[in-house]
Amino acid sequence: MPSNSIWSVYEDHTGTLWVITAEGLARFKNNRFDAITIREGLSDNSISAVVEGSDGSLWIGTGDGLDRLIGSKIIAYHKVDGLLNNTVHALCIDTDGKLWIGTQEGLQSFDGLRFSTYTKHQGLPDNDIATLNADAMGRVWIGSAAGLAVFDHGKITAYTIKDGLPGNRIGTIYADREGSVWISTNRGLARFSDGRLTVFTPKEGLSSNIVLSIYEDREGSLWLGTESGGLNQLRDQKFITYTTAEGLSDDVIRSVFQDRHENIWIGTNGGGLNRFEKGRFTTYTTDNGLASNIILALSDGLHSNLWVGTPDGLSRFHDGKFTTITTADGLPDDFVRSIYEDREGALWLGSRRGLTRMQGGRFTTYTTLDGLAGDLVGALLQSHDGGLWVGTLGGLSLFKDGKFTNYTIKNGLSSNIITTLHADREGVIWIGTSGGGLNRLKDGKVTRYNSNQVLPDELFQILEDGQDNLWMSSSKGIFRVSKKELNDFADGRATAISTVSFGTADGMKISECSGGGHPSGWKSKDGKLWFSTIKGVSLIDPENSRLNTLSPPVAVEQVWMDDELVDASEQAEFPPGHARISFHYSGLSFVAPQKVRYRYKLEGFDKDWVDADTRRVAYYTNVPPGHYRFRVLASNNDGVWNENGATFAFHLQPHFYQTYWFYGLCVVLFGLISWQIYRLRVKRMESQFAAVLAERGRIAREIHDTLAQGFVGISVQLEVVTRMLNVSPAEAIKEQLDQARIQVRNSLAEARRSVWDLRSHDVEEGGLAGGFSKTAKLLTANTAIQVRFQVSGSYRDLPHEVETHLLRLGQEAISNAVRHAQAKQIHIDLQFDTKHLRLSVRDDGIGFSGQPTTSASEGHFGLVGMRERAQQIGGKLNVNSIPGEGTEISVDVIID
Repeated sequence: MPSNSIWSVYEDHTGTLWVITAEGLARFKNNRFDAITIREGLSDNSISAVVEGSDGSLWIGTGDGLDRLIGSKIIAYHKVDGLLNNTVHALCIDTDGKLWIGTQEGLQSFDGLRFSTYTKHQGLPDNDIATLNADAMGRVWIGSAAGLAVFDHGKITAYTIKDGLPGNRIGTIYADREGSVWISTNRGLARFSDGRLTVFTPKEGLSSNIVLSIYEDREGSLWLGTESGGLNQLRDQKFITYTTAEGLSDDVIRSVFQDRHENIWIGTNGGGLNRFEKGRFTTYTTDNGLASNIILALSDGLHSNLWVGTPDGLSRFHDGKFTTITTADGLPDDFVRSIYEDREGALWLGSRRGLTRMQGGRFTTYTTLDGLAGDLVGALLQSHDGGLWVGTLGGLSLFKDGKFTNYTIKNGLSSNIITTLHADREGVIWIGTSGGGLNRLKDGKVTRYNSNQVLPDELFQILEDGQDNLWMSSSKGIFRVSKKELNDFADGRATAISTVSFGTADGMKISECSGGGHPSGWKSKDGKLWFSTIKGVSLIDPENSRLNTLSPPVAVEQVWMDDELVDASEQAEFPPGHARISFHYSGLSFVAPQKVRYRYKLEGFDKDWVDADTRRVAYYTNVPPGHYRFRVLASNNDGVWNENGATFAFHLQPHFYQTYWFYGLCVVLFGLISWQIYRLRVKRMESQFAAVLAERGRIAREIHDTLAQGFVGISVQLEVVTRMLNVSPAEAIKEQLDQARIQVRNSLAEARRSVWDLRSHDVEEGGLAGGFSKTAKLLTANTAIQVRFQVSGSYRDLPHEVETHLLRLGQEAISNAVRHAQAKQIHIDLQFDTKHLRLSVRDDGIGFSGQPTTSASEGHFGLVGMRERAQQIGGKLNVNSIPGEGTEISVDVIID
């Protein structure tokens, strides 16, 4: 930038921005600035105006000539080239592509070949030209210090304060899209339209008389930059509002009505009755014969009667005079809230004491005793079939064929307080309530539309325009809704309703409408809709009201991640650990910014669109890691949506424990842990099963080594007794039987100890050596076998388990020698050294050849048990046998 002092900016057709500064020209293109000053060839750094020619070249007015920029080449024009004066003040291009130049000494046009000059001699108010503008009609508007001029098809016409300008010193000129030309002067703003000048000053709401700049935005609003009054917005408003400033007698309006002669009658809350005719108001009060200055109801009738309901009776206006009917004349109540004349000419009156029919000077009153839903009567309406609908405080009543049919909340109404009624062209009855919003009655079925469907809870009046829209007044403003959307919702073809609301931004003095009077709104014969408010009467012409069809551009202005501002212009990558994110967005519609509505959606998180109404911030918390795209849409003041909207994409990185590889690792680890648990369980079961098997084997061995071996001894004793029966004395036989009995008792006791894995009785009494000695004696008693028992080395006690297993090993070996070997001698050796013990049982029997079996076959567990016992004490069993020479069974055990 050549300078920080900015005078003006200009955008060409390519979107390049040209910035006029105090020290030259700057070009902003492709996000960078380039300075164009005298160093680049400009005639002067003091620049007054720039304008783009029809060929795309840029014309630059300077303090020392006219420059033309074509690409990077500058062509200069001075007085020597035909320029009237080197000081150029203003430039413009007309519809023919001709350049117009305003200088200190007059006006010139340039067609690329020659200059044409215009001065005061041709009709200009002054030669010092301050500003120029060309409108769409080909006219060139010229501003000077002495007035305004227009060049139109070769003719110059001047305008000064004598012609309606507020001031002669012209500041800036702007032609809008509708053909109006706006002229700022030293004494206010003027608009030239249809050959007339209209003046805007602070009296009309302008904040300052000095307007420095004028700009029309894409929606047609005119923006005025003033010298000391800030920024002003000038725009068309949909509503026209009449208040006391325009001639109304009071600002609080209760009722509005148009009679057969197309006069608009406006009833106030204390200012009497107003008639609006040909743009002027006429007021009638109690001074003119009205019963009260508070007007509650209006209606006309036959014979040009205007009926006026007041708290103090019913007044009739006829031929410019008022007459009043009260309870003294037969009225049931002076408080007349509503009036309706039916097709038969009967006048129906609603009051606090029911419904009254007045015809031929006679009064007939109906109350709740006659079937009316409530005695406090408000809205009245005759439907297409001739039935009279009556809105009361207790529900809706239909009076037909002399009978009342009532509709209340029991029949589906949202509220029993009926405030307004409307019958559309299809015969559908639309019902406004207090507290329940809108209801539809069609074919005897009631449909409720409550505030959840963006409609107000309390309605004062329902009107219908020519485009099948319903207009509803309420304390929150005026709402427009499509009848088709309402019907689609009632018939189940839609789940939502869109409405357009109107308030102060649309020309109303206040958004709050007024109720309590009937009717509080009216559709006049020219299609205009009139609504009573607490700040005047407002009217709109729906047929000619310009719809804002431009959808607003949408921008995501700021993105906050936790408390950190993020660049919203590009996709963002966020590290893990963030908890809060907020999006600040805006819809760029300036006709009524407060009515811009939004909906947004965080794709990847939200399932449906979120209706944000007018809120401009979206908050999210606890968003999980992932890729997301925030989308926001906006609608303008007339409900036109920008369906493309604005977006912001971002990626929220996960913690390591939130990644898929971590989840996969967890699954693998879980599988491994489950597998290990399964393996441990299997091993445990195998161990338990092995323990059971071991216990069974132990018991089998113990029984074999104790009870079975004891039975062997007992069997030998009994065989001896058998042989002695015939040859030996009784004493000898008794002695053998006593030994057998003792051996039975000892065998049983030993079997019990073995089952419970108790210490061997033999071992307990005499140690290992004593156990072997006693066992050998028992097993060889009454036999011819000689037993030699020898202990060598340093004898010492061994662990209980080792001694028990060695004793059982020896016992099995001795038993085998006694039963099978036919031995004469058995040698038992216990050899001790420092770390080893060797047990040897050797006989001189018949021996055997080959290897002995180690399997438990045919119920024999001897050698199997011996090997298992040797393994359990960490020993090694050896069996050596030579046929005819005997057998040796030995076991070697390591001891500490």
